[in-house]
Amino acid sequence: MYVLLALSSAVLYGIWEFGIGRYRGRVKVYGIILVSAIATTITYLLNGVFRHDLMLNKNDVLPGLLGGTFNLIATILALKAFARGKMGVVTGVAAASILVPLGYSYLMGEELSRLSVIGIGVTVAGLIAFYVPNMKVKPGETNSVIAIALAGGAALFWGLATVVIDIGSRVNIAGSMLMSMMPQILFTFVVVAVVHRSWGGLTRRSIAPIAGAGVALALGNLAFFTAANEGNLGVVSVLGSLDPIVVALLALIFLKEKMARSDQVALLIVIVGTCLVAV
Repeated sequence: MYVLLALSSAVLYGIWEFGIGRYRGRVKVYGIILVSAIATTITYLLNGVFRHDLMLNKNDVLPGLLGGTFNLIATILALKAFARGKMGVVTGVAAASILVPLGYSYLMGEELSRLSVIGIGVTVAGLIAFYVPNMKVKPGETNSVIAIALAGGAALFWGLATVVIDIGSRVNIAGSMLMSMMPQILFTFVVVAVVHRSWGGLTRRSIAPIAGAGVALALGNLAFFTAANEGNLGVVSVLGSLDPIVVALLALIFLKEKMARSDQVALLIVIVGTCLVAV
């Protein structure tokens, strides 16, 4: 069951990324993050109220706030990296965030079957096959060493956020998730209201899709950390990291963007690896 939840989280993460990515360049990043974060927070709150499991205490509030702060730092580092280097390189380096929960899972002694280990290896190989071709430098492009360093920092903090929030979610998922959004909302609200004094190009037409993407992010996180509580955090992290492939498929379906042959091969490898983990 937890494998299906982890795969569902990857699909929902992909929907979130595809949803907000459509407005990149038309709406400022801080405006997108704020609307998405507010929608995500409301979804967490409604989920906790309707399920009658919203609980706030130091065992989930503190990990939620700390994990949310790590996520915020990672997002800032990633945005700075995008401004200095090629997006494919930054995304590829940032994908290394799965190594942190994988290492944590190993240190905690979480058991894995031999087939699951093989499946994880095949899936990671598929992800590498997906990222590496997109990391090649095209004529006129440059890959800044600073950008790669910033992306590495983002990967570290995203990985730490996953581990910390997972610890808090084992007490109460709704409370940890709700608290994890507070640093992001506070920061972006200050940027919007105090620093820029602008909504960054947000319009009535763009708010609803971006908010919908935020709902997808919330559902993805709920599915991810529920899966992590039921199964192995390392396995869940690998399966939850398949979102870039979901984005590529959505772009193929809705934007008619063709997948390169290397991407098709990578997708096949990932499917094989996922099947091995699920067996």
